[in-house]
Amino acid sequence: MTPIFSRLKLPQPLAQLFSVLLVLSLSVLSWAGHPKPLSAKQRLKLFDQVWQMVNERYYDPAFNGVDWKALRERYRPRVAGVTSDGNFYSLLKEMTGQLHDAHTRFRSPQERQRSDKSQASTAGIAVGELDGNPVVITVDADSDAARAGVEPGMIVSTVDGVAFAERLQQVREEVGTSSSQRATALISYHRILTGEPESSVRLGLLRADGTTLNVSLTRHIIPLAPPVITRELPSGYVYLRFGMFDERAAREFKDALARAKSAPGILVDLRGNPGGDLETALRIADGFFAEKVSFGKVISRSGKAPSLLLRILGVPSDLDVGHPGGQIYSGPVVILVNEGSGSDAELFAAGMQENGRAAVVGRQTCGCVLASIAHRVKGGGELDISEFNILTAQGNRLEGTGVIPDVPVPLTLEDLRRHHDATLREAVAILNSSSATKSAVR
Repeated sequence: MTPIFSRLKLPQPLAQLFSVLLVLSLSVLSWAGHPKPLSAKQRLKLFDQVWQMVNERYYDPAFNGVDWKALRERYRPRVAGVTSDGNFYSLLKEMTGQLHDAHTRFRSPQERQRSDKSQASTAGIAVGELDGNPVVITVDADSDAARAGVEPGMIVSTVDGVAFAERLQQVREEVGTSSSQRATALISYHRILTGEPESSVRLGLLRADGTTLNVSLTRHIIPLAPPVITRELPSGYVYLRFGMFDERAAREFKDALARAKSAPGILVDLRGNPGGDLETALRIADGFFAEKVSFGKVISRSGKAPSLLLRILGVPSDLDVGHPGGQIYSGPVVILVNEGSGSDAELFAAGMQENGRAAVVGRQTCGCVLASIAHRVKGGGELDISEFNILTAQGNRLEGTGVIPDVPVPLTLEDLRRHHDATLREAVAILNSSSATKSAVR
């Protein structure tokens, strides 16, 4: 189970350079080694620095319609009342969450360390809202949840002895409103189940026949970016899936694409892919085009393209992909998406869709598409700030909206309980139709 969304990063060397420059300019110190508890004075200073960094660097000078100065006056007095670093970090998360932006957020030292190691903590299941109910969407293979008999389609009635609806209301008050309703739901449901490794969560579940299953699940560490999954379907189509846009995915995807260059069709499954590295997404897209095309552009806080200095340092202005002789695969492509497809996954799907290179099937994506930079702060935590807006080649803003599939496929309780992948079935049908059309033309 991967994170809900990932940072749509600038090229890595630049992101590191900017992180250092911005942190030093604001006297926000990086922390090496095991973090020590912050004093009351240090918490207040860190609060002011976090607020100021967002105030100066946030991509939208109107702060998404939020009164950022009023939030400072609202949250700063609460710093004196916190009794632990954990409560203080929760306060920072709550404040940054008020910007309605899935990419601007605060990470605790533990969360930042796991992110650095490309790790995440999971209870082995993902829960989402379906028909107004909290429903188990996926269960990790070979997990405590699977061994305990948890199955997709079960309804979650309680969490740690508290009614799920009550716990959800508490969490949503903390989360606020994110980039979209889909993002808000994803973050809220994820936060209910998330926790430190080796901690446990007790769930009360309802089976399809109305009987109850009570389980206690221990959270454990998993890699953020599992290997690219490649398999050939009975139809001869090649199915490719990867969990995040990173260097490993780019390398493995390129190799898989080369092996599949003679396939009659390719399915790229980006469901649950939270994004990752912007440069990687563009590199993966390169293999589908025989000439340069646009996937969009980057917009700075001023509303214009990044300055000449930023472009020299590596901040892209135009998001172009493809070049003569660089195409690896020229056949038909279908991309599978859902509300868990975020950031780079959305930009990739939109670019392929707008350029007529792929059909998109599934459910509307997260709507979480901004470019952010990470800043290390004293105590070992990390502040992500959305510093650039992204527009598609056709001038569409994906933030808040996401990618609308060419062929929508709703998720149903019946399909979950039957382990039936309706989206994959529809994707294959699209390729079949494409192949039939080509045969008729010949």
